[in-house]
Amino acid sequence: MLSPDIWLRQQLWQQLWKGPAAVSAYVSIAIQLCCTPLSAVVSRDLESPCLYILLISVLICVLVIVVDQIDSYRNHRLGLLRRSVAKSRRRIEALGIKSDQVDRFVNALWLNPEIEFRFSSTRFRSVELTIEALDVLSQTAARYGRRGRKVFVVNQEPIVNAIRLIECLPSEEAEKVLVEPLTRWLEHPPEFDPEGWALPLFGEF
Repeated sequence: MLSPDIWLRQQLWQQLWKGPAAVSAYVSIAIQLCCTPLSAVVSRDLESPCLYILLISVLICVLVIVVDQIDSYRNHRLGLLRRSVAKSRRRIEALGIKSDQVDRFVNALWLNPEIEFRFSSTRFRSVELTIEALDVLSQTAARYGRRGRKVFVVNQEPIVNAIRLIECLPSEEAEKVLVEPLTRWLEHPPEFDPEGWALPLFGEF
């Protein structure tokens, strides 16, 4: 099992170094790196201004990453969790699956004031674990290509049940009811096994 804290650090790393803001900063620096030697060829007078612009671009890139990190840590990483579950939903939709439960869950993370208030004061472990489970399952299913739809549908029940309970239970009750079963599920999640994943379900052929 990948511990929730390690999983959260991985999500943060991906957001900081592979997110849209970081990528746009990298592209800007690459353009400046190309322009700087060209400007030196055209005119020596342009060399220093181009170096200053390059330095400013690097500083902006660092600033963007720092701001992204600060935003991700606010409200016990609620922003990071929102981005992660949005990526999971995109993977699910790419498999041709339309899940009303997942859609409601994603919307609740953005619009439900109770969830936001809970995260403003403390971690909401059942929500964290549900998002991690959804991330793990959607990534595994996506690796199967066209067969991933079946893999996701067969293994989604514990996650869908957790989402339903989060919707209808007070946050304190959801923590008591869901943390242990979700942790157990994450200890033995479905793994990528193109030849053997269906055997426990349908028997050996």
